[in-house]
Amino acid sequence: MTPTATILAGANTTITLRYEYLKDTRTADRGITSFQGRPADVDPATFYGNPDLSDVRADVNVASGAIEHRAGRFVIRNHTLVANYDRFYQNFVPGAATADRSQVTLTAYNNATNRTNVFNQTDITSVVSTGRLRHTLLAGIEVGRQLTDNFRNSGFFHNTATSLLVPFSNPTISTPVTFRQSATDADNHLTTNVAAIYGQDQLELSRHVQVLAGLRFDRFDLTYHNNRNRDTLSRPDNLVSPRAGIIYKPLEPVSIYGSYSVSYLPSSGDQFSSLTTITEQVKPEQFRNYELGAKWDARTNLSVTTAVYRLNRTNTRSTDPNDPTRIVQTGSQRTTGFELGLNGHLTALWSIAGGYAYQNAYVTSPTIAAAAGAKVGQVPHHMLSLWNNYQIYPRISGALGILRRADMFATIDNSVRLPGYTRIDAAAFVELTPQLRLQVNVENLFDRTYFINADSNTNISFGYPRVVRAGLTANF
Repeated sequence: MTPTATILAGANTTITLRYEYLKDTRTADRGITSFQGRPADVDPATFYGNPDLSDVRADVNVASGAIEHRAGRFVIRNHTLVANYDRFYQNFVPGAATADRSQVTLTAYNNATNRTNVFNQTDITSVVSTGRLRHTLLAGIEVGRQLTDNFRNSGFFHNTATSLLVPFSNPTISTPVTFRQSATDADNHLTTNVAAIYGQDQLELSRHVQVLAGLRFDRFDLTYHNNRNRDTLSRPDNLVSPRAGIIYKPLEPVSIYGSYSVSYLPSSGDQFSSLTTITEQVKPEQFRNYELGAKWDARTNLSVTTAVYRLNRTNTRSTDPNDPTRIVQTGSQRTTGFELGLNGHLTALWSIAGGYAYQNAYVTSPTIAAAAGAKVGQVPHHMLSLWNNYQIYPRISGALGILRRADMFATIDNSVRLPGYTRIDAAAFVELTPQLRLQVNVENLFDRTYFINADSNTNISFGYPRVVRAGLTANF
């Protein structure tokens, strides 16, 4: 449910109000285990644990308001968001299989998180000229506060043991389980305050050359309180994020660009949901991105894009390969890649959208959890996607898509490999009236079995089987 209202509060002022409510209830399924470096050879319907005790519940309330006002050559925008997330999940987690493939370790836990976000952002844009130079200027400030409460219980089988060996071939159980706190379960409160100021200038030097330069400063202040032992720890960070770019148009249909940027990902409340203590040395992840690319408008309605890039990450974190409830430090990483995209009409009736991507992501400095040279988990070397849409009749069109992904490692320790796959999707569109359109999508048309991702080496998720979705769109 997302009601939205737009108010014209004058000739130069627009106010937009929006409220969103989401309720989610479902069964938590943590996927399957692995065996000898591959996903276990089990039926996709295999469930580890007790499905009757595996609940996910979430209530989300998000309210936002935006004001846009034009004052001469200036455009002022203010956006405020207030959100509350109340989430609970209880699940059973498959662990490692025994060497003879007769049994699998099973654990269980539940976690409750309540989070409130309040953020406000104001920016001003203006286009000015200085001599022959044209500037598009942007300046703004952002403030925010996030309050998070985490509470975790471990599952005790028969009220005594936190793990249980179950049959490899039949891991669904009805064993009595009691959920209560163990010695290391989280009960904490986090307060995060964010304040930022930023500015940017997009400068048009000539009709062939544009340059962009910007700078952002963030103050990120995290306070962690352990309700169990009353410890209070804090970490403030002052983060400076520059960005720069240049666009060169040697010909009207061709653009060549280069860019450089620095950004950060500070630690957040979710990463402390299973910890009882933290250190004040949890530094934010830093991202340095270098990119060179080009765009060619081959025709009015057909464009080709390409880019090469390098992304350097430091102070990286990842899910523990053998315990999806823990976060581990993984040193520094580097990703190099190449992308090629095609979008538009090949003929008046046939349109396509797709591309190819190559990426190589690996660890550049080692930690206990990740060796130097190890491949980053869940980053395939090759990905290919292509979506074709053909207008069969004036009011009927059909589409066919292909998605190809190469194999990849499940986690940073490179001990389990997820095989690559090819998936075919399809769709049909029927314009019933000028205001009413029927759409039917079929995902995984040939019902192939494949693995989409992994939370750890023993929490591997199947991709969806054949799925059919129908929708009716009305325009008023």
